[in-house]
Amino acid sequence: MKPMRNNSKISITPLAGLIGFGINTAYAISHHWSLQEFCWSMWLAALFFSWACIAVDSIRIISTFRLQKKTLEFKIPPLKNVSSTAFLVLICLVVIAAAWIIFHLYSYLFGFYGLFLSLFAEMEPHSFFGRNGFINSDFFSPVMYLVTKFWPMIIGLLIADVNLFLKGTAWQLMFLPFRSGEIIRIHIMVLAMPFLCLLAWAISKNNYQPITIILLMGIFYLLPTQKISK
Repeated sequence: MKPMRNNSKISITPLAGLIGFGINTAYAISHHWSLQEFCWSMWLAALFFSWACIAVDSIRIISTFRLQKKTLEFKIPPLKNVSSTAFLVLICLVVIAAAWIIFHLYSYLFGFYGLFLSLFAEMEPHSFFGRNGFINSDFFSPVMYLVTKFWPMIIGLLIADVNLFLKGTAWQLMFLPFRSGEIIRIHIMVLAMPFLCLLAWAISKNNYQPITIILLMGIFYLLPTQKISK
């Protein structure tokens, strides 16, 4: 008899996606976002999504350290001789070190993305989001500015992806941003943006930006995501 495999599938529930879409579309339209502001808001939301994955998975691993110990004992028998307290200290040190490394990895990665946005989606203040501004900033100052301006985008994305934080195995969430459907949808948005801009301009001329933003929000929140199995 073949052993049963434990598959963990991760997907965004339609209701959560609709809530995220509703929150951010309403906020974007009521605050008259430009396409540049939309691009930076998505950059901010994706950054915080990555950081949230690190935080949630760190808490999950530490809070289930007894289960982690039992699982590892089958692979590393000498761990049976290690007390639960000593193992907890060890797992905390490993998790903190891994979280610190991955946190900085994502920060550098989004810093690289930010350089491209500062070229193709330049906006005020130029000292943060201009061609010579972002590259000379300290990264976290522009981030905090965006948080005060686009914080609903963070909340909307976390709501839309809430079940990602409830499923999956230990250590999976930390690397989830590299594997999730978010990456696919962001690339689809980038490819679709010029075509949607032309379509929206053909429909409403000078008011094309709100229509384009609504369409892009729809792609990001309502497009079915790829399920991740392990």
